[in-house]
Amino acid sequence: MAMAARPNVEELLKKLADIQQAYSQTLLEVHEALAQLSVGSATSGLPGASSTKSAKRRRRSTRDTEEKPSADWITKVERPKGADGKSVTLGSSVITGESEDSDIEEEFYVQKPLPRYTFDHENLRQHLKTYKFKKYGEMLLDTVVQNGRLLDPTLFKDYPADELWHNSHYSVFDVGTDGAPVSRSQVVEKGSKIDSAIWQAIQNVNSDPNSQQPIVGRITIVREPSPIIFGALHLTMNEHFDMDELFECLVKEDTSHAYCLERNFSHDKRIQGSFIFKFDYFTIVEEGIQPMPWQKSDTAEKLQNRPDDHIPITRCCSIVGLSLSGDPVKRLRNNTRKARKNHTEHGQVFDPWAPWHVINIQCYPDDLHSMEVHDSTKHYVNGPDAFLHTLLAEFQDAEKRFSYLYKKISKLVIPPSELMFDGELRDRLLFEDKNFTYSRRYFWGYQTLGVMRDGIKAIIDSYKKTFKEDVWEGKHRTLWPMIDEKASRNVHWKERMAKLKKSFERIITELDNLWEEIDERRKEIRTLRDQLFNGTSVLESRKSVELSEVTILQGHNIKLLTLVSIFFLPLTFVTSVFGMTDMPSHHFFKAFGITMVTVCIPFFLLIGSMNTTSGMQFWRGKWDDLINWIWKLFWKPKDDDHASMSSEEPLRSRRRSSISELSHVRRPSDFQGPRESIASVTTLRTVRANSSAGNALPQRRQSNADILQVAGVSDGESANSATAKKATQLTTVVSTEKGITSEVSWWDKLSWSRKKSEEHNHV
Repeated sequence: MAMAARPNVEELLKKLADIQQAYSQTLLEVHEALAQLSVGSATSGLPGASSTKSAKRRRRSTRDTEEKPSADWITKVERPKGADGKSVTLGSSVITGESEDSDIEEEFYVQKPLPRYTFDHENLRQHLKTYKFKKYGEMLLDTVVQNGRLLDPTLFKDYPADELWHNSHYSVFDVGTDGAPVSRSQVVEKGSKIDSAIWQAIQNVNSDPNSQQPIVGRITIVREPSPIIFGALHLTMNEHFDMDELFECLVKEDTSHAYCLERNFSHDKRIQGSFIFKFDYFTIVEEGIQPMPWQKSDTAEKLQNRPDDHIPITRCCSIVGLSLSGDPVKRLRNNTRKARKNHTEHGQVFDPWAPWHVINIQCYPDDLHSMEVHDSTKHYVNGPDAFLHTLLAEFQDAEKRFSYLYKKISKLVIPPSELMFDGELRDRLLFEDKNFTYSRRYFWGYQTLGVMRDGIKAIIDSYKKTFKEDVWEGKHRTLWPMIDEKASRNVHWKERMAKLKKSFERIITELDNLWEEIDERRKEIRTLRDQLFNGTSVLESRKSVELSEVTILQGHNIKLLTLVSIFFLPLTFVTSVFGMTDMPSHHFFKAFGITMVTVCIPFFLLIGSMNTTSGMQFWRGKWDDLINWIWKLFWKPKDDDHASMSSEEPLRSRRRSSISELSHVRRPSDFQGPRESIASVTTLRTVRANSSAGNALPQRRQSNADILQVAGVSDGESANSATAKKATQLTTVVSTEKGITSEVSWWDKLSWSRKKSEEHNHV
């Protein structure tokens, strides 16, 4: 039996979108019908009904009388009632009339609508042509705008098939006076391209003046936007956000950071009323998706081929922003040192219940983002409420991506359980191969986990530095302060903030636990790396021992070859002598034999004796004796150089006179410190004691530094001075006193003679 064909995912998603759109449309129709029903009931003469229209509820102030009057206003609008008399909202169940916040009074929500605006294709085209985008905006709009020129007159065109980074999604919600978000997918024409659909959803706000549900807030979530959508967001949101700042946060590589504090003192009103939270970390590229050109990632070849031992990682980022419209309600004074220099002595605080915009731009080339963050069952009392819910979803997605990447790296680096049974696998893990596979893998895993750990820490630190206890209690100086804490809507807002705080603390705890797991995994990888290094070192040591044995064997072979060659050297010499052409023609075999024996036997004995250590030392000593004898035979010392040695003066008197003369020439105490003088005198006394004791140690070679040290003469005064001569005489006397005349080697004599000649020529 043939299996039924599996439904296509795209078809299911499209069908689901159609169902959602139909549901939203039907829900709106039910809402309008109930509203008309409530109006008719109010005007009819039912028992208990007033014959006159009830007056509007008086505006309730949430500030003290000393504060500036609020720019916000709140009106009490009658909600449509169900059969049981309960209010029915867009988030309420049509059947039961119950919702998440069905018991909350409408005055707790923002009531002032957003400023009305509408843009069309021509406005977008003109904006892209005339606006001077900054550096990072040009990077995002590189394929649309170059050098201030619109490249293609067609705004929403088809992209090439090889550009897989055009994988846009969107979620745009309008929030009314009841706080329920309603999707904007109903205003999108069927069959529209994704870029055109996003444009239709964001191009206007409160465009229908006859609408009974004014829009007080909008939530705009765009995932993987194309360059033209970046331009559309810049056009529609630039009045509420500094979009150049948002584009810089997206493109510029940095850690996760919260731009929420101290923005009230900016010169730009958009920055004063906006709050930005940036996420910047890394994720795994899903198949069929490519990161954007300005995002760091692996090469396109690796992303397409995807080797088994490789994890395709890319940089990812997102922006969550809140903008509060209207006029400021409070003025702040900046007490920092830089305030006067930057002309920011005063700042502005905006009402948390002002009309608001929440924007969320996500650049994640994966499918791990949360889809159902906002729906009609949730009710947001103000802009910060919607902002915090959107921010909480980003924290959850960040934890999800970090966990997924952590598991992938652990699976790649950590040995599997088959290690216990597979000896070949153990050998591969213990000893490195020629390609350094595991060394590269351990290094990559160790460093990548370190980068992940830093990213998690940056997110946690940003949260803890921004959302402190005073923020959750509404007592912060700049971040959503509550002017009147006892007001009913502020009390309700604090209760909602307490619930949000618990949700944030829960996800922060999960991130903390993940940080600790990553740190432990890095230690485990470091242990594996050390074990690999130790095993490889032992293997290399063993191989080096084997190679040394081979080298020794080769040395013996070379030695044998050398001995054989040496055996033929004297024979070759004798034969070459008797083989000369001018030799007599008759044969002298007897003379030849005598010559061969006379030459070869001594030569063989000499080579044999020199092949041993003792023989080499013996012949070296004999060679030195021969050279010294030849030197004494042909070299005669001058009279003035060895006058003290040839004198017939008694040995002891010569020693005393030399020492006394040296003492008159240079006294240690005249030129040296107390310690150095004592050391010099001690040296002279030591020389006397050794000479009187009869120590007979041969001193064949003495450097000038040793002579000067005994005599107490410095190096700077040794050249061309009488002190050096006296020191030389003293050394000769001391050596003679010991019982052995110091015989200077032939090389020292030659050096000494050359030095004397140079001194004589110099004089």
